[in-house]
This record gives sequence, structure tokens and C-alpha cells, in this order.
Amino acid sequence: MLNYTYSNIDLFKDVFYYLPMAPTARTSENPTAPPATPSTTRPHRLDRRALLTAHDERALARTIEAGREAAQRIAERAGLDGDEQLVADGERARHHFIEANVRLVQSIANRFSVPVHLDRDDLVQDGMIGLDKAVDKFDWRRGYKFSTYATWWIRQSIQRGLEASATTIRIPGHRTRELRTASAAANGGRLRGDVAMIEMLSQLESMDRPLGDGNDTLGALVRSDDEGPDERAERNVLSEQIDALLDHLDPTSRYAVAARYGLRGHAPVTFAAIADELGVTPQAVRRRVERAIEKLRAHAVPIAA
Repeated sequence: MLNYTYSNIDLFKDVFYYLPMAPTARTSENPTAPPATPSTTRPHRLDRRALLTAHDERALARTIEAGREAAQRIAERAGLDGDEQLVADGERARHHFIEANVRLVQSIANRFSVPVHLDRDDLVQDGMIGLDKAVDKFDWRRGYKFSTYATWWIRQSIQRGLEASATTIRIPGHRTRELRTASAAANGGRLRGDVAMIEMLSQLESMDRPLGDGNDTLGALVRSDDEGPDERAERNVLSEQIDALLDHLDPTSRYAVAARYGLRGHAPVTFAAIADELGVTPQAVRRRVERAIEKLRAHAVPIAA
């Protein structure tokens, strides 16, 4: 018995029957996770640090800068006496700077609306990453307050965190900003071009997203192309019935039908290709195939569609 593909048998059936068709905290369950640091974890008690004055900010920034320069000299094997102490002092000053500005991060994070798939702690954690960058890049010589400078970095870090977690497919930040600008300009209208594609990608859902309180996922609702045991058994029965039906035809008609619909090992071809093989016109092949199908109908026991 020959096994026919799903598409070929369906094509034949249609014609035959219907013709005229976050960083993880280290725990006992996860001992290999990286250790938590003040710059990456949600601060609960760190906000008790006293607020810094402008003089404190300059003093800490100078200490951090001195420690950074000392670390560079040590790395270049040109270290001086006392450089290791400068590095340690710089690291302590850096942590002090971060801990004293935790309330600034919390205040900025509270201005953002929290999506349903996130917690406010996630926004604070992203803001702490921005604070960490701000401390590293702060230039005390320019004379402005650190909070003014850090606010931009904190807001940017939170915004990027929201954009990265909002969609299944990671969309670059500048393209997300283009989408927001275009959506505001469209005022509820239809977007076009690249921006429309970005909007479509931003609305994709993960197939692993759970549905309700059970174990079902969104992917479970999508029809699979793989045949189950019932479908495979039905396919085998159809193959046997088609073989039996084709035996009622003369050899030329049997070949024409099999070649036209991809049966008995043939790839589906056009009437013109069959005509070239038989040495007749495509119209003659078409009429032969139609007569053959009418003959098969007379011999067939109806197969459930």
C-alpha cells in the first residue's frame, strides 16, 4: 500500500466529492546565583542613609575618582603606596553615594504606572541600575547637584526596563520611541509602513503564557500539524480506498488522475505536463480526468469528508 501525503489526499478528496471545491537573589534553592549588591537589588533598609549635601556629594565624588585612578595604576603595574587603600575608600564612597540616593530612585519609580506583569520592585531595581551608572559618570567639577544629573539616568533605565519586558520580541528602544510618537500623531488611526510592523511585533503573545489557573497554555489552543493516532489511521484507510478506486480505471486514465493529484508516488503536475507525456492536448487530458472521476464516483463507497 502506498502512503499519500496529507495535502495530496485532501486535494483529491476535494475534487472527487465536490467537483463542479531580574538578577536572582542567592538562596538555598539557587546557591549559584550571583551575590546581591546594593546597586542591583531592591533596597528595603538602605533608604535610612542621611541625605547628602552638595559638599558631601563633591567629597564622595572626589573619593570615588581617586579610587578609580588608583585602580587604574594598579592594573598598569604602576601603583603607588596607599593605592589599595584609595581603592577601598573609593568603593565605600561609591556604596555610600548609592545608598544615600535610594529614596530618589523610589520617588521616580513611583511616578510610573506598573504593568500587570511587573511589580513596583522591578521598576525600582531598573532605577537602581540607572543610579549606578549616574554615580560612575557624575562629574563633580561641573557644579550641579547629583539628583539633577541622576534623574535622567534613572528615568531612562526604568523606561528601557519597561520596554524590554513589554513584548515577547525585544524591540530596540529608539524604535519603541518611534512607535509612541507615531501612535500619538495617528490619534487612534491606522499606522503604516515600518511603524505598523513594530506595532504588530509589540502585540505578540508568548505561546507559553498560562491560561487561567490551570496548566493550559495559549499554545495548547493552536492546532498542531502533527497527526495523532486517529488521523493517521484515517489517512491509511483513505490510502487503501484510493488505491482500490484507481484500479477501476484504464492505465492511461489511472496515470492522468494520479499525476494530476499527486497520487501513487507522483508529484502533482499540470494538465499541460501530462499532455506532453501522453502526446495529446491539455484539453484532452482535462476531459479524460473529468470522465475518470465520474467513473470513480460510480464505483465509490462515500468516504467521510
